[in-house]
Amino acid sequence: MTILGQLLTKGEREARLLGLDGAIKGKITLPKIFSAPLREDLVRRAYIAILSHRFQPKGAWKGSAHKYSVESLGPGFGISRISRLRVEGTGKARGGGFVPTAVGGRPTHPPTPEKRIHKEINAKESRAALASALAFTASPEHVKKRGHSIHTDMELPIVVEDTLASVKKTSELTSVLRSLGLEEELERCGEKKVRAGKGKKRGRRYKRRKGPLIVVHKDEGVMKAARNILGLDVVLAKDLSVLHLAPGGHPGRLAIFTAQSLSQLSERLM
Repeated sequence: MTILGQLLTKGEREARLLGLDGAIKGKITLPKIFSAPLREDLVRRAYIAILSHRFQPKGAWKGSAHKYSVESLGPGFGISRISRLRVEGTGKARGGGFVPTAVGGRPTHPPTPEKRIHKEINAKESRAALASALAFTASPEHVKKRGHSIHTDMELPIVVEDTLASVKKTSELTSVLRSLGLEEELERCGEKKVRAGKGKKRGRRYKRRKGPLIVVHKDEGVMKAARNILGLDVVLAKDLSVLHLAPGGHPGRLAIFTAQSLSQLSERLM
């Protein structure tokens, strides 16, 4: 039986439906995908497969060190018989060519541009991994393990009314997040750490932290409002991926869902 098939035998879960002021508006039934088995290995596999589609092919030019005519002087000159470049008009040879052991020669065992770097994953595995990544967002233990700052009495996942998608101002969205009890999480995301090592000299001096993920059914201004809040990401339910739910391949991201986004996810995966 597949992972999604196992969900049919499990009972339904409920979550609190919150307003923008943090008040409880009622109860909402969660889709069965939030009861999927917690498979960290499957989530990691799907993350690597999807991330590999972003990799850019790289490698040495096939004509490297083969641009010039070279010849070996042969024995009797007290030098190695490596093929060398001939300097025009002098009759003398200098430098090496073709062979990888000489200066000016081709690279030794270079990366090849035609190497296949895209990893594949089965369609059923991909759907099961997304369902498992969603189930991790409903586990307070794994959300805390990932480093998010949440209250001990906070129920996960956080489900908010659909008017969240129409918030257009950053200040308004910040007040909404604070009313949901995410003050410490916002402060955590506001911190920055100096990277250890040479990376600080290569344009990536500071490290930022991943914060909450808001999943909406449609964008009515909330994406623009969230751009200036550090660590916060907004994604449409139809575009939700393991890359959003498990940054770095580590599941358990703190997620906020609108009511209609849950129904869209249920239609997409069940």
